[in-house]
Amino acid sequence: MTDSTRPTRGRGAAAEAATRLSRDERLAELEARLARLERAPSLRARGRSMMDKVMPPEASEHFRNAGREQLLGVRSIVDFWIQRLDEADSRAAGRSRDRETIEIE
Repeated sequence: MTDSTRPTRGRGAAAEAATRLSRDERLAELEARLARLERAPSLRARGRSMMDKVMPPEASEHFRNAGREQLLGVRSIVDFWIQRLDEADSRAAGRSRDRETIEIE
């Protein structure tokens, strides 16, 4: 155990005050680090800045449009299979109405 994590039993008021001070200093240091991190640009912003230096805006637009087209393609596949399932359900429901129950004695 370090001095700051040891139980305070048997220690004087001066030792407790020193421990409290070191904890307060540590907390202040952590708060300062957090403030620096919050002021720093986000990872996304840094990545966007780098891509803006490497790739022209027209290329970004083409890639965004290509991604949209891929999603639309996936949507078409999903819609197709939903339609097939709906048609299969309709056919199954239609067959059950055409059946006639005959009781046998």
